[in-house]
Amino acid sequence: MKALNQSIKSQILFLLTIIATTPLFSQEGEKGRGSVQFFFKDGKSLISAPFLPLYNQLGEVEALADSVGVVTLPVGRHFQVKSLFYSDTVFQVVENRLTKIILEYEDVALQTFEIKFFKDPKDHIKQLSKQISSEYISSPHLGTFSGYFIVSQKGQILDFYEADGLSLLSGNSKWKPWDFASNNSSGDAYNHLVPMEVRRSFHWNLAGDTIASGFNSQVSRDQDYLISPFYGREIFRALELSGPLDEKSMKYYDFKYGIDNGMDVIYFTVKDQFKADDKVPLFLVGEGIVYLTSSGEMVERLIFNFSSYRYLNFPLKRGGRNREISGVLSVVYDRQNATILPREIGLEAKFFGERNLFRPRPFELGNESSIIEKMYLKNYEPVNKEDLENLRRGMSRIGVESMVPYDANYWAKNGSSLEEEYPRFKSDLSSKVTIERQFVANSGKRFYSLSDEEFNQLYNLYPEANTESEVLEKENEIIKNVVNQLRGIWVEIRSSE
Repeated sequence: MKALNQSIKSQILFLLTIIATTPLFSQEGEKGRGSVQFFFKDGKSLISAPFLPLYNQLGEVEALADSVGVVTLPVGRHFQVKSLFYSDTVFQVVENRLTKIILEYEDVALQTFEIKFFKDPKDHIKQLSKQISSEYISSPHLGTFSGYFIVSQKGQILDFYEADGLSLLSGNSKWKPWDFASNNSSGDAYNHLVPMEVRRSFHWNLAGDTIASGFNSQVSRDQDYLISPFYGREIFRALELSGPLDEKSMKYYDFKYGIDNGMDVIYFTVKDQFKADDKVPLFLVGEGIVYLTSSGEMVERLIFNFSSYRYLNFPLKRGGRNREISGVLSVVYDRQNATILPREIGLEAKFFGERNLFRPRPFELGNESSIIEKMYLKNYEPVNKEDLENLRRGMSRIGVESMVPYDANYWAKNGSSLEEEYPRFKSDLSSKVTIERQFVANSGKRFYSLSDEEFNQLYNLYPEANTESEVLEKENEIIKNVVNQLRGIWVEIRSSE
């Protein structure tokens, strides 16, 4: 790949600088609820199966088993364990009792499969891992992105955000705690995003009222609403660092061949002995599918169904790493001039507990929040070393807070990343105020309020300012100037498509 062309380079100015183990059984119990514990057999030993997602009759994840395989569920309803490696198991719980279930391993092949690659799928994965290791993006690249972010509760869409803009990938493949951290998000530091066009709804609650987005400086932490769009960057980063295609992490997985919708695939799952082992650098626990090209020489896409995410920025063995999130991460890969890059990143996730890194909504058991995200990435070109620091500092300073005005003409001309699904989301969010009026009302505004700590940092930057409004005015002017510089780069890249 060629480096950024001179026209773009000339525009790059100097930018500103618990797991808390669930009790096996409560003597008093919980009315209308019972507990179940899952095990599997390893030889003659019976071992608990941790972090299993349990599905309801609608096919949705209802709850997550804890680190010893225990979960509490309502009585009188059917639930199911669905897995690529365990036999599907339907069950009910008994009120005020602990039910024990021993899971059976699925047969080696889900369907009749003609071996045409390797006798052992692990050998195939080794080859693919070596390819990823040698050809995956390993240096900073600048490109464009488009994507959306949706929050819902009880199946009702309550929040919508969509943006097009610039994306800066670091290309760094190493990990240590806080090595990539910026504003408490390693995903953000690894893939900096600055929107150039934005439209977003109000934050609605189930009662039909709007709620504020803020930091945990609020008096009541129950009202925190901290999550920012494109949380999937962090989950994707966890996949890069410890997924089945990472050479050093292969030892944590089991593999088997299969066929899915006529495509050759390799199924993978985290080995049972590592699912509850917090001492290993494994950030996602679950199972999934690697989809292969027809030749089997490259990964076309990957789906990871995870029931546990361990926070990237905490040291191994530190308590509270598990973020009580279950979801599906999907990645489509592309190859450009012998460099493999992510082309699409999708995330559908549900937040089950109070130890989430960012709360999408006030937490309430049985009323958990879900997010849906999709990012489309393209036009990536290498960034020269002398330009990198300026871009990185400017983009990390702004992030999703570019505060660009809403441009209805841009979206009318370019359409939505949601394509045919957009009208349904538009309808869900327009019951009280039309979505267009919400876009206009949020035009040029911050996504969330500054925290006390951030305000103090800004006061240090602008000692001549006497009031909060003066500080914000100066900061917003700086952001506006930097965004204008970045917009020139974005327009130049888009014009080369």
